[in-house]
Amino acid sequence: MNTLKAILLMAIWTSILGATLYFFDAHEHYRNILWATVIGLTLLVTHMVNMFIYFKVAGDKPYKWFD
Repeated sequence: MNTLKAILLMAIWTSILGATLYFFDAHEHYRNILWATVIGLTLLVTHMVNMFIYFKVAGDKPYKWFD
């Protein structure tokens, strides 16, 4: 159940960031080197926060094979 909570929170976080990028027209300016750098860093931070959210909420239980 914790895994589902974590996935839901990750989806919400990613949706917020995706909507924010869309709001700032990032899809129109991706060829500009400054925009591309900011977009890339934003996506990297999004992924890192998703990993943080998952391990804080779900813990390491999905990775434990034996108790």
